[in-house]
Amino acid sequence: MRTVTPVTAGDGFRVERVVIRAPTEDWTDPDPPSGYRLTLVRGGVFRARVGGHAFLADPVTAYLGGPADEQSIAHRVGAEDVCTALSLSPSFMTELTGGVPERPTAAVTGRLAVTHRLLLARARRGADPFALAELTADLVGGLFGDRRAHVAEPSTRPATGAARRALADAARELLTLDPVALGLRETARRLGCSPYHLSRVFHRQTGLTLSAYRTRVRVLRALDAIEAGRADLAGLAADLGFADHAHLTRTVREECGHTPRALRRLLVAD
Repeated sequence: MRTVTPVTAGDGFRVERVVIRAPTEDWTDPDPPSGYRLTLVRGGVFRARVGGHAFLADPVTAYLGGPADEQSIAHRVGAEDVCTALSLSPSFMTELTGGVPERPTAAVTGRLAVTHRLLLARARRGADPFALAELTADLVGGLFGDRRAHVAEPSTRPATGAARRALADAARELLTLDPVALGLRETARRLGCSPYHLSRVFHRQTGLTLSAYRTRVRVLRALDAIEAGRADLAGLAADLGFADHAHLTRTVREECGHTPRALRRLLVAD
């Protein structure tokens, strides 16, 4: 029996939880995915075949198949295998890695295991699409992106410290000017680099993730609006790209130490 539960979806990606209890150890019929599919094993162990490669899939081994790669698996009878299936559009996959790697498997390090779990946890909590896209880029790029770290970059690659600082500064400028509508992939496109490379460089240069920086800019805009006397917090949340009033309140409290209503009492004269 195979149970698939949607977790989240965004610009060019979809995440699902897959639970399988197999009645037989036979190989399943070949399954050609419609796009790229990354599988991370959360529990269990099984055999897998992807595009002519056969291997053992376990929690420390992720595997990836492309649109032309038939996939089949063989599970232990009666055992429950639990996986995260991450489907990626061809364009997003190309931006992250340049395409399917020569081998379909990659080692899941402790850091990448945390990124995987953060993606699921934040999706369950309703994190905004930019944050989920950045975690997806970090996960896929961390597994398969090292061979082509600067996908879609112009001929002048940012190899020096000055160039990396310039890239981070350019991203800060874009996100400061438009912290609401601009997504991760569009930000990377405008800067001529891959989302994974941009995320890594930005974090190393600023100490913040792109998502954290973008959230801080939006919180500061909320502070300006509150200080100016805006009382419609639900409308303010919508204008700044928060899911709802509660999301705005929670984020402002985490960033500033006060709720929006408390800030209004502090900042707005009677």
